Amino acid sequence: MKTFTATLFALIMSTPFALADGCNKHGEDVVMSCMAGQAWNAETQQCVDTNA
Repeated sequence: MKTFTATLFALIMSTPFALADGCNKHGEDVVMSCMAGQAWNAETQQCVDTNA
């Protein structure tokens, strides 16, 4: 019975972590903000300087 209880507890505690990244849409809806003089480059996924 102790093994069953421990297994059930571990399963319940690990479920949120397993489901947290299940939708695979986290990076698409994020609005990025860059510092002044920079712009977001979607190809490289980073801020790049606009002064050059």
